[in-house]
Amino acid sequence: MSNDSSGKPNELLSGGSRYHQVYPTLDETQLAILERYGERRKFKANDILYSEGDRHTGMFAILSGTIEATRATVQGPRQLGTHGAGNFTGEVGTLAGRAAVATTRALSDCEAIVIDEESLHALVIAEAELSETIMRAYILRRVAFIQGQQVGLMVIGSTSSAPTLRLRHFLSRNGQPSAYFDIVKHTEAKELLERYRVAETDIPVVITLQGVVLIQPSHRAVADAIGLSPDRLDGEHFDLIVVGAGPAGLAAAVYAASEGLKVAVLDAKAPGGQAGTSSKIENYFGFPTGISGQALAGRGLSQCRKFGAEVGVPIEALTIDCTDTQSFHIGLDHDECVYARAVVIATGARYRKPELLRLEHFEGRGIYYSATFMEGGFCAKEEVIVVGGGNSAGQAAVFLARFARHVHVVVRGDGLSASMSTYLIRRINAAANITLHTRTRIVELCGESRLEAIRWDRQGHIEHKSIPHVFLFLGAEPNTRWLGDCVALDKDGFVLTGADTGDKWKADRPPHDLETSRPGIFSAGDVRSGSVKRVAAAVGEGAAAIQAVHQYLARRE
Repeated sequence: MSNDSSGKPNELLSGGSRYHQVYPTLDETQLAILERYGERRKFKANDILYSEGDRHTGMFAILSGTIEATRATVQGPRQLGTHGAGNFTGEVGTLAGRAAVATTRALSDCEAIVIDEESLHALVIAEAELSETIMRAYILRRVAFIQGQQVGLMVIGSTSSAPTLRLRHFLSRNGQPSAYFDIVKHTEAKELLERYRVAETDIPVVITLQGVVLIQPSHRAVADAIGLSPDRLDGEHFDLIVVGAGPAGLAAAVYAASEGLKVAVLDAKAPGGQAGTSSKIENYFGFPTGISGQALAGRGLSQCRKFGAEVGVPIEALTIDCTDTQSFHIGLDHDECVYARAVVIATGARYRKPELLRLEHFEGRGIYYSATFMEGGFCAKEEVIVVGGGNSAGQAAVFLARFARHVHVVVRGDGLSASMSTYLIRRINAAANITLHTRTRIVELCGESRLEAIRWDRQGHIEHKSIPHVFLFLGAEPNTRWLGDCVALDKDGFVLTGADTGDKWKADRPPHDLETSRPGIFSAGDVRSGSVKRVAAAVGEGAAAIQAVHQYLARRE
């Protein structure tokens, strides 16, 4: 990323006046408001205000002097820009105490208003007009960071490696840009392996900004190394813990935190849930031109952090103990546990896997469960199969048609009208490179190290097709195994709520509509029995659950 003589990063100048939204200059009145939440400090030339990777940095609003921001990249340190009086530091991660994405240094003697993390939260909630300016800048800075081509984190792997694909998905969905080097396609990959003394059998390999080498790391190990994960939560007590950061979980957290509850949201993968992998959601109210699942999740995450909710990713809930009537005990991975006065189960559902031999062998090597730009690049100019008749399958087919030579949509039924929105059916019918195959199912996967072909039963005839990419969007299985026998489930494993709990309800009073069989534990979104599998419905249930949470907590006061 190069800079012009003004010190403004070229990637942001391309947006014209948007630069002034990304780096606004506050006036004297606005700075006076900031000073009520912080304290003045003086810095000498070359003083470091904070370094890349530091947590809990807070905000620095410059009163006099000039600072510069730099970021480490694989090509070396790069200047992001210089800022003077009226400018302020930070981005969305600053609100959550996450690792700083840049190093800031005083170029001259400076004076700044320093606002710590807690006071910054108070500021963005109490000062509505100023909060709009700050939050807009923070969100746009995070977008610029994600889209920036100069990045420091390096990933070495292979497109034939399922763990590599999972790692790249994890980084992408959590807004962590990385430089990817493929051991087959990129000569630089072997040079990097030699430099850092690792072998091809060690992939995926992650190399951090500080030169730390992680071999076949877990997502948590990567998150800890780059400052994405939260501070250790072990033993923390919350008013409400939301398990699952999909649309229902994020909505529940936003409403609960904005109404004064101490909230934590836990998710093993990334904000957005299954909806976060959608290329474009076009039937969500308020977005007439559509919005990607990741963009919608990013906005929800920003709102959570604005109101002070802790969003813990990647943190997996493994168990829940319901025996204590005063506090629920949730066991987490890495031998941690947290406590909550109330719980919202929003763990959603995952796509069902068909019973096919060697299915897991080909996962990430021709079998995929999401259709993003990453997978689109894998299948450029090739034929692909999309299996499923729901909206997710329809969105994937339309999206992949932009990359693939031809997209085959495979369903067992006689058509799509029973399970897919009309606007998607029309687009599939109108696309010259999409073909619908009804009463068809895949019966065999063929190949050695990666998928090379399939055999399908098409209306009673077995056919061999040399198609190396299959995208599966089959039904839904609830993520409820971690619940044990804490709450009642229906025959398919979805969580029963309200009147549906029947004689399994464990209190004298009637249950709230979204309350499970265990008082104080609620459920929202796709994981709930009888829910409407739509983003808008999940958001509505997440919000509605909080009203019931308040009523439950009020009874305990």
